Parts: sequence; C-alpha cells; structure tokens
Amino acid sequence: MLKAVQNADRRGRQNRRRGFTLIEMLVVVSVIGILVTAAGYHNARVVKKAKDTALLHELNLLRTAVYQYALHNNGRFPASLNELVPAFISRIPEKWQGSNAAGSWQYDQLEGHIRLFAPDNTAKSPTDHGGRSYADY
Repeated sequence: MLKAVQNADRRGRQNRRRGFTLIEMLVVVSVIGILVTAAGYHNARVVKKAKDTALLHELNLLRTAVYQYALHNNGRFPASLNELVPAFISRIPEKWQGSNAAGSWQYDQLEGHIRLFAPDNTAKSPTDHGGRSYADY
C-alpha cells in the first residue's frame, strides 16, 4: 500500500511539471512587451526618416527640372515652376511634408533656387528627425 501511494505521488508530480508556472509566464510576457516597445520606437524613427528622404527626393526632382529647363532655354530659368510641367516634370507638389514640419515651396526665378518655406514664419527654422534645419535642404 505504501508503494501505491508513492507511485501516485510521483505521477502527480510528473503531471504538474508539464505546464508553466505563473512566474514563468509573467517573465515571458514582460520580455515580449519590452521587445514590442523597442520595435515600435525603431519603427517610428524609420517612418520619420522615410518622410524626410521623400522630401529630399521631391526637392531634388524640382531642382533638377529647373536646371534642365535652363539648359534647354539658353540659361534662362523658368518664370514659375508651372512652366516645368509636363516637359521636365510630371507634376509640381502642392506642399512639402517632412517628419516634423510642412510648408510650401519658395522659388527664386533669378537664381533658380528652390527653398522650403514654413508657413508659420517663425524665426527658428523647423528641423527634421536628425536635428538638421529644413532650410539647409
């Protein structure tokens, strides 16, 4: 009879060891939560960087179209950006949108420069995700 009780006790212990304890589950859930938080922060940085890269790409396209126009017109820059469509660029973006600010394009027809203009007219220029001023683009 003593042997039967010992065998039953061993089977009970074996059955209990098959699952996870509450502490183990809490540790796993905590680690997963920390990893998700870190991944979310990284994802937000990637999205900001992508917005600023897209802005630089659009600005570069506009500048290239202006200089192509000047090459085809004996060094004369277009009077407005609308003269570039459709021969040199498919469309003129209405506004620029970076990761931390938005605004309109400012075009200087004498020098052919395109700059980013923030509508709020603050003395300090807004900066991108890396701290670089949008005015430096």
